[in-house]
Amino acid sequence: MVTFRPWETEFSVEKIDILMQGADLRVLEVVLAPGECVPWHMHPETDDLFIGVTGVVDVHVKMPLEVTRLMPAERVLVPARKAHLAHNPTDATIRFLNVQGVGAYDYVPIGDQETPEFTPRPL
Repeated sequence: MVTFRPWETEFSVEKIDILMQGADLRVLEVVLAPGECVPWHMHPETDDLFIGVTGVVDVHVKMPLEVTRLMPAERVLVPARKAHLAHNPTDATIRFLNVQGVGAYDYVPIGDQETPEFTPRPL
């Protein structure tokens, strides 16, 4: 099984741990420092389920542009082929779970991965 880790080659954040990975499903714990984000990208084959754990996480999607603010235990599903990013809008470190699947994991970067263009949602 190939372990695809775009956070090691495409972008950098505080921490991402793979909690579980099978042939067509993966669960990540993502830790974002204040202001950090997982930049714009999409997955042609897999949905992304975001679940807030600590703090506040904003999930931005394109076409149409929408922002969903997640508090602990809240969740949002981003369907396959939908461009999205996850952002920490606070001055504290936050954590969320990201469930990816069902399907072959993939990551298609969109735009500048080091300094993605987006408008942060005010707190």
